[in-house]
Amino acid sequence: MTMKGDVLIAITGSIAAYKTCDLVRSLVKSGISTRVIMTPNSTHFVGRITFEALTGKPVLVDEYASGMPHIEAKNGIALMAIVPATANTIAKCANGIADDLVSSTYLAAQCPILIAPAMNPGMWSHPSTQRNIQTLMKDSVQILSPQDGIVICGDEGQGKLADISKIEEAIRKIYNS
Repeated sequence: MTMKGDVLIAITGSIAAYKTCDLVRSLVKSGISTRVIMTPNSTHFVGRITFEALTGKPVLVDEYASGMPHIEAKNGIALMAIVPATANTIAKCANGIADDLVSSTYLAAQCPILIAPAMNPGMWSHPSTQRNIQTLMKDSVQILSPQDGIVICGDEGQGKLADISKIEEAIRKIYNS
């Protein structure tokens, strides 16, 4: 049985944010109702208007806009996917810190959560990041580990965002379960 509701893609401030355009385009093209929220830092990499054009829906960024944007964002969603997820956002989610729209929505969401991290390999392997990942997994968050490779700064190791096709496959599996 297909879950009802939207897929909410939450984008954080990683250079890998541009890859999320292909994910959103593919989900929408296949008929999955998709909405996007963004951290202010993510808008330095991809503008909100790009995602508004891809989804045909407003993109929320400002936690302090009129009303309660984190409640508006979480209403009617079947799945929340944070793609890409920075070490900062992972730490906020793992420790209950809600100081931007994405982390506030994460805490308010009552649906399956998928996180696809993307960061420098040293940040990914740092003990605090790994503790935060373990905490999220204990909280039933599905983690798509980053892949090995050379990241934008030239460092090599595990930290690159998982392939968009794998992220989409994981979203579809959760959404259709």
